[in-house]
Amino acid sequence: MPQTIIADIDRDLLAALAVRAGLLTLRTILLRYHASGVTAAQVASLLQELRLATQEGPLEDAILDALDMVTGWCGPELRVWDGVGGNRAS
Repeated sequence: MPQTIIADIDRDLLAALAVRAGLLTLRTILLRYHASGVTAAQVASLLQELRLATQEGPLEDAILDALDMVTGWCGPELRVWDGVGGNRAS
Protein backbone atom coordinates (compact mmCIF):
# COMPACT_ATOMS: atom_id res chain seq x y z
CA MET A 1 0.00 0.00 0.00
CA PRO A 2 1.48 3.36 -0.97
CA GLN A 3 2.01 6.16 1.50
CA THR A 4 -0.92 8.45 2.23
CA ILE A 5 -0.71 12.18 1.63
CA ILE A 6 -4.36 13.31 1.60
CA ALA A 7 -6.62 10.26 1.42
CA ASP A 8 -9.38 11.64 -0.82
CA ILE A 9 -6.93 13.17 -3.29
CA ASP A 10 -4.83 9.99 -3.22
CA ARG A 11 -7.92 7.94 -4.14
CA ASP A 12 -8.74 10.30 -7.02
CA LEU A 13 -5.15 10.13 -8.27
CA LEU A 14 -5.05 6.32 -8.12
CA ALA A 15 -8.40 6.08 -9.92
CA ALA A 16 -7.29 8.52 -12.63
CA LEU A 17 -4.03 6.63 -13.15
CA ALA A 18 -5.88 3.30 -13.31
CA VAL A 19 -8.08 4.49 -16.18
CA ARG A 20 -5.18 6.33 -17.85
CA ALA A 21 -6.95 9.68 -17.52
CA GLY A 22 -5.82 12.55 -19.73
CA LEU A 23 -3.09 14.99 -18.80
CA LEU A 24 -5.52 17.76 -17.87
CA THR A 25 -7.38 15.47 -15.48
CA LEU A 26 -4.11 14.43 -13.84
CA ARG A 27 -3.04 18.06 -13.61
CA THR A 28 -6.32 19.02 -11.93
CA ILE A 29 -5.73 16.37 -9.26
CA LEU A 30 -2.12 17.49 -8.79
CA LEU A 31 -3.30 21.09 -8.39
CA ARG A 32 -5.50 19.92 -5.51
CA TYR A 33 -2.39 18.65 -3.72
CA HIS A 34 -0.66 21.96 -4.40
CA ALA A 35 -3.63 23.98 -3.10
CA SER A 36 -3.60 21.87 0.06
CA GLY A 37 0.02 22.81 0.78
CA VAL A 38 1.58 19.51 -0.29
CA THR A 39 5.07 19.88 -1.73
CA ALA A 40 6.20 18.58 -5.09
CA ALA A 41 8.69 16.34 -3.30
CA GLN A 42 5.90 14.62 -1.35
CA VAL A 43 3.86 13.93 -4.48
CA ALA A 44 6.94 12.85 -6.43
CA SER A 45 7.74 10.37 -3.66
CA LEU A 46 4.21 8.92 -3.85
CA LEU A 47 4.41 8.61 -7.63
CA GLN A 48 7.84 6.97 -7.45
CA GLU A 49 6.46 4.49 -4.91
CA LEU A 50 3.54 3.70 -7.23
CA ARG A 51 5.92 3.32 -10.15
CA LEU A 52 8.06 0.80 -8.29
CA ALA A 53 4.96 -1.32 -7.65
CA THR A 54 3.91 -1.19 -11.32
CA GLN A 55 4.93 -3.32 -14.24
CA GLU A 56 5.96 -1.57 -17.44
CA GLY A 57 3.10 -0.52 -19.65
CA PRO A 58 0.29 2.01 -19.87
CA LEU A 59 -0.07 2.46 -16.10
CA GLU A 60 3.63 3.22 -15.73
CA ASP A 61 3.33 5.68 -18.63
CA ALA A 62 0.48 7.49 -16.84
CA ILE A 63 2.52 7.63 -13.62
CA LEU A 64 5.49 9.04 -15.53
CA ASP A 65 3.25 11.69 -17.14
CA ALA A 66 2.07 12.78 -13.69
CA LEU A 67 5.64 12.74 -12.39
CA ASP A 68 6.71 14.97 -15.28
CA MET A 69 4.10 17.56 -14.26
CA VAL A 70 5.26 17.41 -10.64
CA THR A 71 8.98 17.70 -11.40
CA GLY A 72 8.62 20.25 -14.20
CA TRP A 73 9.73 17.99 -17.07
CA CYS A 74 6.82 19.24 -19.18
CA GLY A 75 5.64 22.36 -20.92
CA PRO A 76 4.87 25.34 -18.69
CA GLU A 77 1.14 24.94 -19.34
CA LEU A 78 1.13 21.56 -17.53
CA ARG A 79 3.64 22.33 -14.76
CA VAL A 80 2.12 22.40 -11.26
CA TRP A 81 5.11 23.37 -9.09
CA ASP A 82 8.05 25.51 -10.16
CA GLY A 83 10.46 22.76 -9.12
CA VAL A 84 10.73 19.75 -6.84
CA GLY A 85 10.19 20.91 -3.30
CA GLY A 86 8.71 24.21 -4.43
CA ASN A 87 5.41 25.53 -3.20
CA ARG A 88 4.40 27.95 -5.96
CA ALA A 89 2.27 27.07 -8.94
CA SER A 90 3.55 28.28 -12.27
